Amino acid sequence: MTEDLSREIFGNLGETSKTIFYALAVVSSGVFAWGVWRRVKLWRRGRPDNEPIKWREAFQNIRTRALAQRALRGARPKASFAHRMLFWGFLVLFIGTILVSIEHYSAAALGREATNPLFHKGVYFVIYEITLDTFGLLMIGGALWFARRRMRADSSMEHRTADWLVLTSLIILGVTGYFIEGLRIIRESTPMPGISFVGYGFSKIFVAAGVGKSNVDSIHFGLWWFHSVVAFGFIAALPFCRLAHAIAAVFSLATTPKPLGQMEPISMEEVEETGEVGVGRLEQFTRLDLLRLDACVSCGRCEDLCPAHEAGKPLSPRDLVQDLRMHMESAAPAALHGETIGAETLWACTTCNACNDICPLGVRPADYITDLRRHLIGEGELRGAPATSLQKMQRAGNPWGLPAQDRLKWADGLDVPTVADNPDFDVLYWVGCSAAYDRRTMKVARAVAQLLQRAQVNFAVLGPEERCTGESARRMGDEFLFQELAATNIETFTKHNVKKIVTHCPHCLNSLRQDYPQFDGHYEVIHHTQFLGELVAANKLKAAAVMNESVTYHDPCYLARVNGITEAPRALLPEITEMPRHGCQTACCGAGGGRMWFDDPAEERTGSGRITEALDTGAKTVAVSCPFCLTMMTDGVAAKNDQVKVRDVSELMLEEN
Repeated sequence: MTEDLSREIFGNLGETSKTIFYALAVVSSGVFAWGVWRRVKLWRRGRPDNEPIKWREAFQNIRTRALAQRALRGARPKASFAHRMLFWGFLVLFIGTILVSIEHYSAAALGREATNPLFHKGVYFVIYEITLDTFGLLMIGGALWFARRRMRADSSMEHRTADWLVLTSLIILGVTGYFIEGLRIIRESTPMPGISFVGYGFSKIFVAAGVGKSNVDSIHFGLWWFHSVVAFGFIAALPFCRLAHAIAAVFSLATTPKPLGQMEPISMEEVEETGEVGVGRLEQFTRLDLLRLDACVSCGRCEDLCPAHEAGKPLSPRDLVQDLRMHMESAAPAALHGETIGAETLWACTTCNACNDICPLGVRPADYITDLRRHLIGEGELRGAPATSLQKMQRAGNPWGLPAQDRLKWADGLDVPTVADNPDFDVLYWVGCSAAYDRRTMKVARAVAQLLQRAQVNFAVLGPEERCTGESARRMGDEFLFQELAATNIETFTKHNVKKIVTHCPHCLNSLRQDYPQFDGHYEVIHHTQFLGELVAANKLKAAAVMNESVTYHDPCYLARVNGITEAPRALLPEITEMPRHGCQTACCGAGGGRMWFDDPAEERTGSGRITEALDTGAKTVAVSCPFCLTMMTDGVAAKNDQVKVRDVSELMLEEN
């Protein structure tokens, strides 16, 4: 019954029309190729990437992250669904067009008549028609959703006139395609016309409107050419409009993303060769960095999650990327620093990595920022308290500038063993600068040490031999200060045969896990909540008791989002009331990226929205697991409600043990 099902390719078109069609196809393809080459030349202005292409991983990433659209997740589920509709609909229609072309050229090569197709018939044709009709609806539906969204004044999506042209073209292509199918069904008296169910519906509408054998050819001919011209115009315009991101995004998503919180080292040899530190000119970004500028579709997801933007700071990750892209495109660009990107924009970032994490296309705004910061540090452009903290790190090994002999004052009266006292220790407790010198955080170190003692853990601390990990220095842009501190600590670790490190600071955790291995510092590093959880599981300690007052827990960015540790702290707490943003979608306290050392008034600090979230839970205790978060949350909460207490998880556990 299905053997005769098919359709004539180029039906109702003469040889002249075919010639013009092929000429337009060549022109539009040429313009498309020229447009892509223009972008490639811009990307090639960057320096070559250090990592070689891993082809197997690249194809796997394209399959999962690009074609399957798995990179779309988290925030904006409706927009993600609409994007999948639009993408998959367009992709299937594109594949359908390719298949028709293959049929046409194959049949022509074999000398077959247009009415005698090679494979575009029978059961295949039935599946083909139903599939294309279905996915055409998805494409139109997705385009209509995005058009409706752009009508909303509160949308964070950047609006451009060209976007309306793109969406309108997609809708026109989809709708006129159905119109043409409906007219073809009338013209050819197609057997079983219902297999193209949308086209069949339109054929009924056209017949009711007076379209018949006498006039269908002319209407079909005119509409077919209108559809074709729009299609060719769309193809030619692709590299010049927002949809260029689809081309760049494929390459961006093909690369395996480096872990959140990881930075690329620079060597003194590189600096001596170039005379430059960090990125002071566009050409110092990598080619992949520049390609990703084009991958950005300016959706605003990163801006929605940026704590600096939320606090009114002069930073929007979306705008920063778009400004860099415009700088790349400019024939006579303004200076990269100062005119294109202001220093105050770069210093506003907390490097919380929310922007890197949320981008579905692999664009990493925080990485651009840290690369640009390195140049500012190299040029001596940092002033005030943060610059002083870096000087103190270099001089004294800690941002307070206090003597190394004072690093054990937090342990007065606790009989905490040092590596000299207990050279055969199993675990090194990395105390960190904050717990060594800040009076409030000292209580956390004391709580951790007492818990380790009560669990009879064979541990030791470095005491006066400990130096700052250099984490803040690196993320502020002082790469060589970081490397100097890291080299000193790695030498100390080697001297004392350190294998396993427990730290209560997520920033130290991340640096020891991700930064130090770049310089041959390989250790087992775990957070204190993870280690305490192991001791609870072994019945050596008890978790925090159920309290009369409710508890909420604030996830540190570098513990939850960057290192994926969310359940270990919760397992040690009584039942908690979650904040709206929690787990890996946490909100930043405002202290990361060196912001801890900036002298912002409490009311202007990044992270004030997080304070409001915590207080809105009604909890009387805010539990934390990071010394930076402890400081920022304590100051913020005290300014609004002095009845609410902020305490580290270890402090709550100590009350039960």
